[in-house]
Amino acid sequence: MGGARSRGVRTVAGVMLAGLLAAACADGDVRPQAAATGTPPRTGELTWGTCPEPSEAEAQVWGAAEHRPAYARHAARLRCGTLTVPADWTAPQGRRLELAVAVLPSTGDGPAEPLALNPGGPGVSGRLMPIGIASGGARALLDRYDLVGLDVRGTGRSGPATCPAAESLDAGPQPAAPTHRTARAYWDRLARAHTTCAEADPAQLASLTTTNAAHDLDALRRALRAPRLHYYGVSWGTSLGATYRTLFPTHSGRTLLESVVSPDPDLRGLLDGVTRAREQRFEHFTAWLAARSDRYGLGITADEVRTRLLSLRERLTTRPLRTSDGTYGRVETDQYLDSEPADRAGAGAALSSLARGRAPAGGGDGKPRAAAPPLVAPFAGTALLCSQVTHAASFAEQWSAYGERRTAYPVLGATRPMFPGSGEVPGTSTCAGLPAPERPPVEPGRADGPLLLVAHRDEVITPLPWARAMRARTGGTLLVVGDGEHGGMAGGGCAERVVGFFAGEEGAAVEGGVCEP
Repeated sequence: MGGARSRGVRTVAGVMLAGLLAAACADGDVRPQAAATGTPPRTGELTWGTCPEPSEAEAQVWGAAEHRPAYARHAARLRCGTLTVPADWTAPQGRRLELAVAVLPSTGDGPAEPLALNPGGPGVSGRLMPIGIASGGARALLDRYDLVGLDVRGTGRSGPATCPAAESLDAGPQPAAPTHRTARAYWDRLARAHTTCAEADPAQLASLTTTNAAHDLDALRRALRAPRLHYYGVSWGTSLGATYRTLFPTHSGRTLLESVVSPDPDLRGLLDGVTRAREQRFEHFTAWLAARSDRYGLGITADEVRTRLLSLRERLTTRPLRTSDGTYGRVETDQYLDSEPADRAGAGAALSSLARGRAPAGGGDGKPRAAAPPLVAPFAGTALLCSQVTHAASFAEQWSAYGERRTAYPVLGATRPMFPGSGEVPGTSTCAGLPAPERPPVEPGRADGPLLLVAHRDEVITPLPWARAMRARTGGTLLVVGDGEHGGMAGGGCAERVVGFFAGEEGAAVEGGVCEP
């Protein structure tokens, strides 16, 4: 979801896709048509226009900055427009919104079908995702699909919802673990900021729901005159896709949901699941280090490594190592202990240096990661997420759950869970001050089209057990990618499985299948 500090999350933005049906349009063409003047667009109408130049962040993420020739080639074929939808689908005659849509037509010779995609966040701009897909390992999707990018309501160029008071809120320097007083103070400040923004435009806030976003997808399908909508969603995009399939089962085409969010909407359970996965990943890390004791010298058994690392963290918590390269204390140590599988060699070397009282060479993997480009609309993403989960209504409940996690998961339970529902200060929630959902989230169900659920074996933002739980509700088949990434399958070594699934190839979606990238 929004764990944008993971390297896998940064990859997701460059590999997601979405699609549209050119052949099913009335004139068989998806080229922009001149918008009628003087008449406002009707609800459900798709109006074509000129593609705007990408923002700096869009250019960085979707390839204009890094791969300019490929980007320019695909951008020249891109078709852009706006889709008019009701702000509230239960009151379709009321306030309206305009959603930004971009289409990259198929390069194949035969009829094309629409493939819609969402990169998650929630709140990440997806309008230029077709270009990201067309430049990656799953580019062969263009042989049979029109790729459609959509900025979900409230994000990107689709009437972005902002809350400056919350988005500028600074949690300040974080201690090893927050106190009740510091966590409560942050909760109260965030709740006041959210309340102020909610009161400024309550109708807009109420419109930012996963259910409304799913209705928007079906409006897009109808505007394209497509009998069914194929879909590829990642992270929070899996919640959107599961909701769409449940609400519109007969219009759901082939659906791939990667890095699947749990179908259980309880925020406490979600944060517990993420923390449990991180704790298990640490235990795998200790076994990995023990198997390489001659290189790192941290112990010859997993238990010995674990004891030494926790002792090292305790020492650096009370007596941080101060060097010309920086200070290494509890926060830095936790980052090394929480390393992704792909970063184990660097983290192991850093921990080995710290155990000898030396600064890690080059800073190591535990130094703060660079921030992801600002393609996430924080307030819209928070509202969309909080509409989809049942969150604790009080600070007391959140703080109590945090205390239980610290006891149950002594290595990483005190740190902030890598899930967007967790506040900047552990023991708080990003949903502070927002009203509880007026309607319960849609219970995921079954649909007509083929479904492939993809989980990454060692990832911790959306752990593997969540995909299994979703499959129990939705059916479909489960594919496990043997890495620790969050999303990114369409741009990695398993991209051919994405292409194969959407091509209907046997073996692309085999129950119990595994793909080693």
